[in-house]
Amino acid sequence: MTMEELDRLLALEDGDAALVFLCGKRGREPQIGETRMAQARKKLGSAGMLPSSFIERPSYSAGEIAQSKLTDPGFRAVVDEAERLMGKALSPSDLQTLHSIRHWRGLPSGVLLMLLHYCAGEKKYITSMKQVDKEAGFWEKEGIDGEAEAERFITRKEASREATAKIYKRIGIFGREPGATEKRYVASWVEMGFSPEAIAIAYDKTTQNAGWPAWAYCDKIIRRWHENGWHTPEQIERNDKKTPAVQRNEAAGSYERNKEALRRVKGEGR
Repeated sequence: MTMEELDRLLALEDGDAALVFLCGKRGREPQIGETRMAQARKKLGSAGMLPSSFIERPSYSAGEIAQSKLTDPGFRAVVDEAERLMGKALSPSDLQTLHSIRHWRGLPSGVLLMLLHYCAGEKKYITSMKQVDKEAGFWEKEGIDGEAEAERFITRKEASREATAKIYKRIGIFGREPGATEKRYVASWVEMGFSPEAIAIAYDKTTQNAGWPAWAYCDKIIRRWHENGWHTPEQIERNDKKTPAVQRNEAAGSYERNKEALRRVKGEGR
């Protein structure tokens, strides 16, 4: 939420309008009843502040889009960059999507340019404008509508992406696409704040004690460290006093539970 939006919202002096606006920015439905909801939306609409999540996506004519390109240098720059990143002229459908991100979602041109480059990623190429629109919806819900917020978000995501790539390499996943389970676990560990080196320690403990890369067991180790506030290799080596025998027993128990669950799924042992 920008300071300009805050000032405009305060000027309305309407609690329901403020609630509807904030819920709309987060993609939620306020529980205030139809009458109050209608009045709040009317007041926000008259002030030009109704979030896009409460407005049906409009359809723009080719003339309207062409006019925007002529009169709005920022939007023209967005179109030019989108065409460069897609390697082709934008289709009428692509232009509709891009125009609605700018005017319906209300994303400033500078932020939209940053969004395009974020979606292009390391490949430096955008395959679908639908991908851009989906990410724009996420940015809107997260309140990323300024260049400073976008910069912080992108920096955080790039750091997470680099850490994830290092983790895959450290635990021997390379030359292939990680599986869904592997992605889910690694993403959660990175979110907890563990470094590739720390996760490699947990993975080594898992393979040594369980005899195989049991993801659930590895996750149990990492979550125990997280609960104790041990996130760096130094903290882990200094504080994790569990003996190898205890770890082997835990791993064996986890292995037997997994086998039993598999038998139940197959309908065996009844």
